[in-house]
Amino acid sequence: MVLCPCLFKSDQPFDVYKFQKFLNEGLPLEVFRAKGIVWFAGSQLRHIFQLCGQRNDIKSEPWSNSPANQLVFIGRHLDADKLRQQLNNCLATSVTL
Repeated sequence: MVLCPCLFKSDQPFDVYKFQKFLNEGLPLEVFRAKGIVWFAGSQLRHIFQLCGQRNDIKSEPWSNSPANQLVFIGRHLDADKLRQQLNNCLATSVTL
């Protein structure tokens, strides 16, 4: 089995609704594991994201450093460029803290 990791980093927050829609409708079937730190526009908390198969979990806690998104997706034969573009499309167009 060939595992392909896809790293995503951004110093802009996600739009929570776009990110949820991505998880529900846009996440490639080849992704079976993901985790990282997620920043949502309008939230002053950092969100620890975990995905395993079809299940995902997000826990929140205060930031201990500057807000940023840092995610890794693991799967078979991932199109990393397409996945990064999908995630870029989830970024908020304006930031409210």
